[in-house]
Amino acid sequence: MLFKRSPRKIGLTLSGGGLRAIGHLGVMKALEQHGIKPTILSGTSAGAIVAAFYAAGHSPDDMFSIILKKEFFPRSYLRLRTSGLFDPSFLIKIFSEYLPDDFSKLNMPLYVAATELSAGVTEYFYEGPLYKALLATSSIPLVFPAVMDRPKLYVDGGILNNLPIEPIREKCDLLIGVHVNSIAKGCDMPLGVRKTFDRIFHLALGNAVYAKSRHCDLFIDPPAMTQFGMLEKKEAHKIFGYAYAHAMQQLESNPVKLK
Repeated sequence: MLFKRSPRKIGLTLSGGGLRAIGHLGVMKALEQHGIKPTILSGTSAGAIVAAFYAAGHSPDDMFSIILKKEFFPRSYLRLRTSGLFDPSFLIKIFSEYLPDDFSKLNMPLYVAATELSAGVTEYFYEGPLYKALLATSSIPLVFPAVMDRPKLYVDGGILNNLPIEPIREKCDLLIGVHVNSIAKGCDMPLGVRKTFDRIFHLALGNAVYAKSRHCDLFIDPPAMTQFGMLEKKEAHKIFGYAYAHAMQQLESNPVKLK
């Protein structure tokens, strides 16, 4: 008797990065063109939002079109409160237009990483309400208020885990990790206060990401992504094209990894 070989289970883990996560779309477009279709996903912060849209059936091109036509961080949602600069209800409005509000209605398994502030640990959402999980993982401190789910308090998942491979590593045959926060190896000195803080922040996050990248079968890390802002989409086309070109080059030069 002949047995058909089961299709390989492909996992995809997406880092956070604010609107740099547009780079994920470029990478996913390249994967798509190489016939690589993830069957299980995990993500943190903006990467989790991208993963949720993909799990709901939206293609990379669909997602890019949505980003171009929607306003992110609108001034009308600015608020003078200590809990966060922006009212996150504009995100809920976008989610409700394109996503179901339950993990069970997605087309594939999704794990969303969030930082539980009181215990100081990473927790993973994978069932139940989807919107709350996406708000929790993307609640960047000072930008959005923390998400309360008494007695727990959640903030951006990238603070403790910006490449959440743990929940899916053993559930897939091939794991692809994508990181969109790489920093330039050299920089002009001296730096201003904001750029100094930004560089320190991403050096700290990147150290943990690169330590975990060796557990990925394929790790895609477009260089110097911090040249792009986290909260502005004016360079959306450039980010998409830059990440797409890097991923295409990597996939074409490392085909063995995908077999």
